[in-house]
This record gives sequence, C-alpha cells and structure tokens, in this order.
Amino acid sequence: MKEGNVYETLRRLIDELNENQLDYALIGDMALVAHGYRRFAEDVDILMTPEALQIFRERFVGRGYLPAFSGATKVFRDTRTGVRIEIITTGEYPVTASQNRWRFPIRRKPVFSATGCGSSRSKN
Repeated sequence: MKEGNVYETLRRLIDELNENQLDYALIGDMALVAHGYRRFAEDVDILMTPEALQIFRERFVGRGYLPAFSGATKVFRDTRTGVRIEIITTGEYPVTASQNRWRFPIRRKPVFSATGCGSSRSKN
C-alpha cells in the first residue's frame, strides 16, 4: 500500500465520494500512479460534474475539507493532511460532439480504496 499524506487524502476522499455516490474520475499525477507510472504528486486532481461539485461543497466543506484560499470554489485542502485537492468540472473545455468520444461518468470500480491501489475494470 502506498503511504504518505497525498495517499491518505486520496483514500479518504475516494471512500467519501463513493459513500455519497458522487460521480468522479481521478485525473492528473495520481491517475498515472494508479496505472503504474512513477510520478511525484503533491496534490489530488478529480474530475466531477458541476452537480457533484455542488454536493461536495454542501456535504464536505467544513467537515474535513476547506477552500484552499479565500474565494476558492474548486480548490480545497484536506484539514488533516493539508494536501491540496483540485476539482475540474465537466463541460469546462469546449469540445464538439464529434470530438467527444468519451462520456462522463464512466462507470468503473474505484482505482483507489481504503486498502490501497487496485486495478480499474469496467463493470460491463
């Protein structure tokens, strides 16, 4: 099992998102680590729908997570570890229908869980 503050934050965050049935995808350096690439990561990057982000704010901010700075709406800090969490929302980057081959959310088993890193396999 991977150790360190970033992994602790990631495991707790993923468990909480799953418990609350919020759609998300792990992106950035931690996603590469989950697939076996060696990377130095000091934050957690998550992709969510705008609706899931709103629920995250309502349920999580003030309960283990705080805005990273005054006025922050998509960047948070884990209050236990101080690790930065950046949320990117779907629909932020313009793409035409012909360019968008991927649909979000992609229903997959979590790559990370409370027990550590596992493999991502489609449920279908």
